[in-house]
Amino acid sequence: MSGKDQGIKIKAQLHCAVLKWKQALRSSRNESEVTSALGAINSLLSSAKSVSITEGQQRSLKDAFPGERTDTEWRRFQEEFAKSQYISLGQCIIEQLSLDWFSKSGHSGRDGRSFLEEFFLVGPPHDAVMLLCSSVYESSPSFKRNQCLSYLERLLQSGRIADLFWDQCRDQDRIYSVRITATWDKLINLLASLPDKMANTLKTENWDVFLPQQYFKTIAQDLLRTLHRVHQHISDSKDCSLVFVSHLLGKVCLCGHSATIFDLLLPPLLKLSSEDFIWSRICVRLLAGGPERSLEVILDCILRKVPWYGHMSRLLGDTVLNNQKVKFLLTNKFLLLRYSGNDLVLQNLIGYLADSPSRATLVPTVLSMILEAWSDGSALKHTSYEQHLYITKAILICTAHLRQKAIDEHKDALLHIVMRGMQAHLNTPIARLRTLGMVVGESLSKKLTPEVAALSFEYQSDDTSASLLALLTVPEDPGLDSIIGNLKELELGSSQGDTTDNDGDGGKPLRDVSSPAEEELDSDDDLEPCDMSGDTKVTKVKEPVYIRDCMEGLLARDNPDLVEASLRVAEKLIRKKPDNLSEVAVEFSKILLHLEDSYHTEKFTDLKMSGLRALTVLCPVKVATYMTEQFYDRNYNIRQRIDMLEVLSGAAQELSSPGASRDVSPDPTADQLIPINQIPGTENWREIVQKRIDSKTRRFASASKGSPDSSANRFAPVAGHFFFPLMKTYDSPMNTMNLLGGDFFLLGRLVHTLAMVLHAAQNTMICRQMAKSLLEFIWVIRYHTEPYVRQVVMFAVAMVIISVPPHTVTTDLQGDLIECQMWLEDIVERDPEPECKKQAAETILLLQQTINKELKDGEG
Repeated sequence: MSGKDQGIKIKAQLHCAVLKWKQALRSSRNESEVTSALGAINSLLSSAKSVSITEGQQRSLKDAFPGERTDTEWRRFQEEFAKSQYISLGQCIIEQLSLDWFSKSGHSGRDGRSFLEEFFLVGPPHDAVMLLCSSVYESSPSFKRNQCLSYLERLLQSGRIADLFWDQCRDQDRIYSVRITATWDKLINLLASLPDKMANTLKTENWDVFLPQQYFKTIAQDLLRTLHRVHQHISDSKDCSLVFVSHLLGKVCLCGHSATIFDLLLPPLLKLSSEDFIWSRICVRLLAGGPERSLEVILDCILRKVPWYGHMSRLLGDTVLNNQKVKFLLTNKFLLLRYSGNDLVLQNLIGYLADSPSRATLVPTVLSMILEAWSDGSALKHTSYEQHLYITKAILICTAHLRQKAIDEHKDALLHIVMRGMQAHLNTPIARLRTLGMVVGESLSKKLTPEVAALSFEYQSDDTSASLLALLTVPEDPGLDSIIGNLKELELGSSQGDTTDNDGDGGKPLRDVSSPAEEELDSDDDLEPCDMSGDTKVTKVKEPVYIRDCMEGLLARDNPDLVEASLRVAEKLIRKKPDNLSEVAVEFSKILLHLEDSYHTEKFTDLKMSGLRALTVLCPVKVATYMTEQFYDRNYNIRQRIDMLEVLSGAAQELSSPGASRDVSPDPTADQLIPINQIPGTENWREIVQKRIDSKTRRFASASKGSPDSSANRFAPVAGHFFFPLMKTYDSPMNTMNLLGGDFFLLGRLVHTLAMVLHAAQNTMICRQMAKSLLEFIWVIRYHTEPYVRQVVMFAVAMVIISVPPHTVTTDLQGDLIECQMWLEDIVERDPEPECKKQAAETILLLQQTINKELKDGEG
């Protein structure tokens, strides 16, 4: 008989036997028939584990397959049964699972129950998993579902999943067939989503073995067992495939469990790949052989968890050169389209590129690309600070890994990009961005041109700048033992209490022991320091007493001591309000405005600004008119114009505050006549009498509290002089100032000053007109390209809402503020700067609260 005819005969005999077994399982009332059928089925499955079928198994199969057969023939029966009849027979068994049937099958002993368990544990593992899972998902709470869950639990814990993986790895003949591909897709989806589907099906009755942490721990262990088999197979010069396990790993990561499974897989893979090149090849195929859509998740997890960049080569090899998707991710997307607060990501990524001569050619290309993005002025305005800091760190790490050959080839091009980027960073009004530009400029110029004096900037050192400079040092290999130890600690968690290495000293802290010489040097520590807080600085010149002498002293450029003494008493003399102050106020303001710190006077800026503010408070019309006119004059630099705005803002707030002007305290050394009732130790006779009256008086109600002292708003009559002239020619460019061009920082300060002046003018008659003018002024620049200007515009809108009475907001300014609200909503939705979005949301909330309050008051 030919092999084809024999195969048809085996299929026919198996088909008849399976029909007979199904009939027995469904309708037989005889316990022995059910047990006999299960025993025969079990014999076919068990024969797969032995070279020859045993006599007991032959007796179980004799009724279904009469006659003598060789071991080869029995093997063909087993293969055909597992291939074509196992699933249908398994469905029949699951359908019959009930408490009565289950007790009937095992009433005469435990043979029937053990046969049922072995049917799922010994049979083809992929078919068994699919049968049990589909039954659990489709059935309601019942005995059948509980039994299927029990079989599935034992199947997971018995290591049969590792056999499932190994079957898919060694089946080379069918690996690319359509049928196997479809089966793989179903199996991979089932294994990857099993915890989620079990949670949805079982809800609060879920089993521990199906929880993600425990389940994926089992999967990781079975994957490692499979990889060990693969390693042995390759060592014996045999072929096998890792396509299935790599696709499964990618699917698990796409389902959101990458951290869980890599916490378990990475420690052994790092250790094994460092010891054996075959293991390194296995890791490359496992991690980079999955579907393209899973590569990003896998690479991201590896970059975050590998403790040192030197191990990246063993895990990925030269995949970045062979796989275009990996190359795009590592040289583009991970650097420009996303960011991470973990420096280890960039250290591993760039270190991996620079670790091999074949990949090192990518480092200058990557550095040039990220420098272009870093130097783009438009990107600087429209990307968040966190993203820009991430790119800055990438530049510094690339600089640390840059080789001399690459420096010689790309030095000129890189320097050109750096200089352009530094100009964009130094022009920004945000201090922390300027610091990033300075750090990169210093570092790259020192690396690219060591023979020339490197650039040097003055910036405030903080934690950020220190961490950036630390990235210029390439991390050293911490050793494999420490790396594996750290990863195992991550896996085990904090199961053990905190321990301290005391080196046998019983945990006692070491005490500093000083030598006798040191004790002698420190023997004067018990002396009390002298109180020098009341000391005054001795000057060689006499301080001016009159205001004109003070003005002349400020102009004495050849006498530094006189200039300093005059500046220190300027505010004091001005606030004494001399009779001729109105005559010299403008001239005095001009002198102070043009005064420069030529002699590094202590607190020079504070003294100068306090003098100008005092002049503006005491002579508001003249000085404010002078300041607003000079603000648009050509002969001033940006610093002086900012000083004018600060003076106007500060004087407006002081004038609007209740109470009299700030007076200068009298000289304590001057002779003064003290009333007798103020001499210490004496009391006024009226106070004595009043105390006696109060002690004898009974009151049946508390005394009424006096009303607070009222005072006129000194800013109300002069508010217009501080406000309207500042808006007259803002759109007229000149050589020294272009508010709508490059001087956007000064434009922002101007809007801020106008908002502060408006706030100072609240509750005045002119406030409504000022608010309407300010809204018209800022409406032109509401979509300014600089985030700083947009934030100041939102601040001005908030000041309008706060300063104007609520009824004016809902009547006179209703149309303007509705347009402002639409603009703010647009900022919240589309603005790329997170701070702008946050401020816009807060301003909308403020406007809505004001309107709601006014509507409630109107209804009341």
